[in-house]
Formats: sequence, C-alpha cells, structure tokens
Amino acid sequence: MVMTMFISTLCMSGSFFTGASAPICLNALSSLLTERMALMRDVAAYKAKHHLPVEDIVREQNVLLQARSNAHEAGLEPQSVEPFISALMNAGKAIQYRYLADWLPRPESFITHRDLAGIRQRINELDKHLLLTISQRLRAGTLSYTDRAVLAEKTVAPNLTEAEKDNLLDTMRFIQHAPQAPDTGKV
Repeated sequence: MVMTMFISTLCMSGSFFTGASAPICLNALSSLLTERMALMRDVAAYKAKHHLPVEDIVREQNVLLQARSNAHEAGLEPQSVEPFISALMNAGKAIQYRYLADWLPRPESFITHRDLAGIRQRINELDKHLLLTISQRLRAGTLSYTDRAVLAEKTVAPNLTEAEKDNLLDTMRFIQHAPQAPDTGKV
C-alpha cells in the first residue's frame, strides 16, 4: 500500500518530465488495479460471514457518483470514466462470486478480520488515486496499445479473468481529459 502511494505520488509529480513519467504511471496504475481487485477477497469474506448479497445497487450508484466527482477534480471528463468504473465494479462482483463458489465446500476458509466500511474506504481511496494517475498519464498522450499490453501483463489479481482485465483496460483507454474553459483574458 505504501509503495502504491509512493509510485502514484511520483507519477503525479512527474509532469516536469512527462515522457519519463509514463512508465511510472503505468506501474502505479497496475499496482492500484491489482490492490483494488485483491480487496475483493475481503469484501466477499465479509459478505459471506454476514450473509449479505454480492449485488448492492445503492452502493454501485454511490460509487459512480463519487467517481464523477473524483473525475472532475482530476480534470477528467466525468462521463468518460463511468464505463471504466462500471467495469471495475463488474470485475469486483465476478471475483466475489468466484470466491464464494470456492468457499462452498470449505466455509471456514472465508475468515476476515476487516470490516466492510474500512474495506470500502480503501476502495474509494484507490478509485480516486486511479483517476488521478490516469489523468497524469493522459498528459503524456493517450494510452497506446503498448501501454495496454504493459498494464495487462502487470495487473495480476486472484480470480480476475483475462476477459475482465481486457474490459477494464479497454474502458480505461476511452477516458478523456475534460475540455479546458477558454481563457477570456478578463480578470
């Protein structure tokens, strides 16, 4: 977690030499994505322990609202982040379902000592850092197919399928910076 924050901070401060910051941003993005997906085990364990459903429509709506706000703060077009955030949530739910299926014959294996509020807080922080890092990376230009390949190779999480990873990376490529307001020169 500390390393992810360091890399993300380094990426965001890399605007002094944007070309060199691109690989750092890709490392930060893959670390953030991997950590977010890894948290799905704790989410699934908490939900299993407390007999909660994987689907939580109200939570998903709140995550999208927060993502729009975070996108605006990061200088991104809010609507362009929605498919990516939806892909994150869909991958997260699929991972949770896989854990629950794995635990059916061994219910004692889903032990967690983390509470859902704390896990969700960390997910919110990761989502915010993801959007800030994407914004920083986009300053160097759009994500290329080479960038996508690097992210695909480096983003590895238990129970995350290649199809889900492809969807995440494909939707990430369509995130755009918000248009700048014209400078009228008036003070």
